[in-house]
Amino acid sequence: MPAIGNGMIVLQNYSLRLVAALLLWLALVLWGSAIVNYFPALSAVTTQAYRILASAIAPFVLVSAFWVHNPRNALGTGIILVLSGGIALAMQP
Repeated sequence: MPAIGNGMIVLQNYSLRLVAALLLWLALVLWGSAIVNYFPALSAVTTQAYRILASAIAPFVLVSAFWVHNPRNALGTGIILVLSGGIALAMQP
């Protein structure tokens, strides 16, 4: 959201926020894949449950990159979630 000060509009760095939103989306995909792979016997149930959960929280997760005051915080959170989701997916049996 543009900050207004002294009669001028100061634009924030939206490229970092866009990258952060994409990283948060990738984290949802990685964590969802890890959860579905963790329960192979219940694959159909966990896949449907994850789709419902991801559909419900995805808009809030993606928009959260634009809600924070500092775009670097959003970028750092996205990187941490992607790395941890990738590690969780890689540790699957």
